[in-house]
Amino acid sequence: MTRSLRTFLISLLSLVAVVVAASPAAAQRAPVDCGEYAGVVCQGFFTDEPGVVDDPQRIEDAISRIVFHYGNPIAVVVVQDSRGEDPADFAAELANAWGVGDPVEENGILVLVSLNERRTEVVTQDGVTVSGSAIAGSARSFFAAGDFEGGLLAIVGSIEQALAGTLVEDTDSGGFPFGLIVFLGIVGFFIYTLINRISGLRREKTKERRDERESLIDGDLARLEPSGGDLPRYEQYAAPPPPVTDVPTAVGLTGLWSVSSGDPSDTNALTALWSLDLIDVIDRDRLLAETREPLELRASDERPILENAVQEAAEAALDVDLDDEEKFESKRRELNRLIDSLRPHRVAAARRRTGDALIVDLVDSSIGQLSITPLGLAFADAAPLLDGEAPLSESLAEYRAVSTEAEAKTARLERLYEHLPESTARPAVAAALADLDEDPDHAVERYERVRADLADAGSGLEMDGLDPAAIAALLLMNHNEGNTKQFLAAYAQHRDRGFDPAEAVEFALAGLLTLADIERVRPITRRLGLPISITAALLDRRDDGPDVFERLHVELAAYTTGDSSRTIAGVLAMSLEPAQAMRRWLAAREALHELGLVGSYADVAAAFGASDPRGPKAFALAYAVQRRALSDSTIDDADRFAPELAHAGTSGQNDTWTGEPIPDGIASFDPFTMFFHHWVITRGVSDSYGWEPVYGDTSWSKDRGSWWGGGGGFGSSGGSSWGGSSWSGGSFGGFSGGGGFSSSGGGGW
Repeated sequence: MTRSLRTFLISLLSLVAVVVAASPAAAQRAPVDCGEYAGVVCQGFFTDEPGVVDDPQRIEDAISRIVFHYGNPIAVVVVQDSRGEDPADFAAELANAWGVGDPVEENGILVLVSLNERRTEVVTQDGVTVSGSAIAGSARSFFAAGDFEGGLLAIVGSIEQALAGTLVEDTDSGGFPFGLIVFLGIVGFFIYTLINRISGLRREKTKERRDERESLIDGDLARLEPSGGDLPRYEQYAAPPPPVTDVPTAVGLTGLWSVSSGDPSDTNALTALWSLDLIDVIDRDRLLAETREPLELRASDERPILENAVQEAAEAALDVDLDDEEKFESKRRELNRLIDSLRPHRVAAARRRTGDALIVDLVDSSIGQLSITPLGLAFADAAPLLDGEAPLSESLAEYRAVSTEAEAKTARLERLYEHLPESTARPAVAAALADLDEDPDHAVERYERVRADLADAGSGLEMDGLDPAAIAALLLMNHNEGNTKQFLAAYAQHRDRGFDPAEAVEFALAGLLTLADIERVRPITRRLGLPISITAALLDRRDDGPDVFERLHVELAAYTTGDSSRTIAGVLAMSLEPAQAMRRWLAAREALHELGLVGSYADVAAAFGASDPRGPKAFALAYAVQRRALSDSTIDDADRFAPELAHAGTSGQNDTWTGEPIPDGIASFDPFTMFFHHWVITRGVSDSYGWEPVYGDTSWSKDRGSWWGGGGGFGSSGGSSWGGSSWSGGSFGGFSGGGGFSSSGGGGW
């Protein structure tokens, strides 16, 4: 754009601004001081608390244009979290505190995007009719990909489309050329936007080039860090083990603990541990000799000079003008020359430090300098569950078998994860498919067919704020590959009856196909305070299932309370006979406690262990090993599903608890599917009927490098707990003192 054209456009924009400002129908402006609530300070039409948008003015301008055209006070707010509240409730309270809306027209809209809850909520006054789910859904793919600016612009565009259907032109201008003013205002706004966009593109281009250069320099500097192959490891200096010898497991474990305490004395036990790879005998002298800095480096005084030179060269390269690529490359070549000279010093120093640390940890014994292997450390952790009288080799073989199975499931889960489409449900879907089929590729093929059937049907599930990918996995778990049409028909019928998406999909998955089915279960659901699908599962298990649940819930009060006790009672009532349920749960709980696994999540894991056909101790070992394997995986929250993956009955399309094949047809379902459902489908859905507290607990993620977890109760990760609680609106203010706000819907991403 030439300087003269830019000057003309700015002049025209200024003229338009003056004319519009003189008009009685001048565009609404965002309040300068529009309030504060729970630490969130209103910044105008658009508020970006965590600062996820590089150009907030662009979104502010886009909202301002809609406010100018339609007169609806609008606030779009991004927060880090909803301060422990339900996101929908927090959005309504925020609208009240800031005063979003008009007291007469009741036409206010507030959109809340909560990052930690991965939720978008839309609340409106009574005079506005928009689809919150559709508005939230328009941004889902952007947010999932980390493009918050694109998602927010999509939200603003969706609001404009929603309001366009109610726009009424004002034809009574009183002789004033209002249409001309509006036209000039629109032209001016677009010119202003164009100028800002061009400037913004230049800024983005400059930032991209600067980021690219910084990335190149950071990559060069990263070469200074010694890699794993540069550093010494115990196994490099380990002597070959002797032929296998054996001792009782208890004797072997005592030997391991003596090495750990630094006072080993039983030569027979140590030899057996060495022969079974539970300890290593290390050549200390060779380790010491090979980790000393070479004489030529120790004698040189060039390292301090090189250290300073590298830092100065890196800064000099980044200071080069962005348009001078040749000079930048020259400076970068100089930097890499210095890095090549400095790196041997860095590596030698790191080898010396690592070698010193390894030598300090060695334990002197009658058979040499000892270190406990990773296998030995893990085996010692499992000591409470091992038979002390059994031969050490047999106990180790048992542990290795469990570990091999856990590692195989983890590897299968990782392969599945790579092939699944990105979504918030991907970890849960991968966990479900990991036990569906031992061949990950075959599992994905079967899953993709169901997902494609849902997509081809044009079901509108995604527009309703649901995740078709997750629903496909749940249908597959329930042996419903060929029943997607029946499922969608049942879902559509429930939606036509006025049920919200979370309820409708739950009823369809739980085989509640008619209103009579729902009304048969609903009174029991209300009495028990359970999700309706879990009540249906209890009734499907046995006629007195709800009564069994209540008895177990009362008995569990002596051990655990709150949402976790309801979860445990539900699992036990669906999986065991009443006479054995508490006894087996307590046995599994005790086995986990012996491993140091305590707290609410461990108690829920014990409910799975109670029905494991291998027995509580075998399950406890499998769970601990599976958790450890998952914590080392590439999937952030895969260890959340350790209880399900460790349970021996969870496989194929068989009923989790009975082991029998699940009948074809959506009226039949595996009760365990509902646990996946209530984390995957209703996660964060306001006013949902879910067991979100089961998966809201974070103790599973504590100390993830071991199998010890923390305590703590289950906390909802979004949405209501145990049947939900709908928000009842009070009197909320608007930007100019508005009326009541209520949720228009939302969605997770």
